Amino acid sequence: MYYIIKSKYHKLKRGDLVGFNKAPTMDRNDFIEQSMPFIIKTTSSFLGRYVCTDNDEEFSIALIAFNEAIEKYNEDRGNFWSFAKLVIESRLKNNLRKNARIADSSLEELTEGGMQIKDVGVTVDKTTSDLRDEILAFKKELEQFDITFEILAEKSPKHKDTRDRAIRIGYRVSDDGVLIEKVYEKKRLPIRDISRKFEITEKILKRSKVFILSTAVLFFKKYTNLIVWIKGVK
Repeated sequence: MYYIIKSKYHKLKRGDLVGFNKAPTMDRNDFIEQSMPFIIKTTSSFLGRYVCTDNDEEFSIALIAFNEAIEKYNEDRGNFWSFAKLVIESRLKNNLRKNARIADSSLEELTEGGMQIKDVGVTVDKTTSDLRDEILAFKKELEQFDITFEILAEKSPKHKDTRDRAIRIGYRVSDDGVLIEKVYEKKRLPIRDISRKFEITEKILKRSKVFILSTAVLFFKKYTNLIVWIKGVK
């Protein structure tokens, strides 16, 4: 088993490695704590989003993977940080595969929620990894607003004109830095601010608030594959 003696991971070199049992300069918890920036950056880069260390499932998986990398590392494996990055990404990929079955049903849930698949003469391949990953990411993103796909289906507008108008409003909200910041800060749609900014009645916004918020998140996070297939969205 090997440990690394310096606290700043970006300054470490291969020569800094010594046998942990021979020179236990810090305990494992201290080392992991000092390696948090690396773990967070690796996880965030892989997921393409901000990582919350308090209640993020993927961060917990990455933390366990980093500990696994410590257990399995030796100098024959080359640079420790490259090896740890490989282990973390591998475990995160495994988690995506494990949850893939959720994505298979989620596309139907999205359709039921008013985000209908646009018929452009091409069949959507549900096994496409990019689309699958975006569905999972979108599902995860909505959780912080206490919105599930089931709730989205229940609360979404059924009339085409109403739905199309809500999608346009969602896009405008996503494109406004102040408004989208309030969405994430308050965890809800800032109805009064949107009404004043875009001269839309609060009554209209309240009727479709869940769908508008969900659409704003979709555009803001740039889930391109999902956006392409939403009916009426180019």
